[in-house]
Amino acid sequence: MEKVTKKNIWNNLESVLFVINYDSIDNISEYKKAIKLANLNIHNCIILAIVKTKKEKSLIPKQYNVVFISDQEFNLFGIIKNEEVRNISSRTYDMILFTTDVSKRFLKLLKKTNKKMSVGLNTNFSGHDITLKIETDLPLKLINFTKETLEKILYYG
Repeated sequence: MEKVTKKNIWNNLESVLFVINYDSIDNISEYKKAIKLANLNIHNCIILAIVKTKKEKSLIPKQYNVVFISDQEFNLFGIIKNEEVRNISSRTYDMILFTTDVSKRFLKLLKKTNKKMSVGLNTNFSGHDITLKIETDLPLKLINFTKETLEKILYYG
């Protein structure tokens, strides 16, 4: 007989796209550490870090499984010019976790991304499958809170 704990949403996640605001390289490292501590395979997870400008993006060193994007990388018709972002948005994910509100352009792009579920964490957008609120912005606490919550929801897929 299979344990009920294995039939929750969190334990059925394999690939996750994390959408975050870029603060610093240290913040990215904290997210990576939190992902590993939450028992997710970092090789199946991607962090989409939103930067303020293309210039800021050009100053950030490349990171494994992290893609940086700015609102300035959309053309006049709302099409993304960033090849890396087009590549990750064409993949399939078990979940997209938004830890920040994003512009309409990003929402449109990520809405087209194939996913089983969308989770908004401390966001104001009401179109996510699940919306969670917690009074922190620390990556470890954000991801742990999401994990603990999704472990309580049974998975029937």
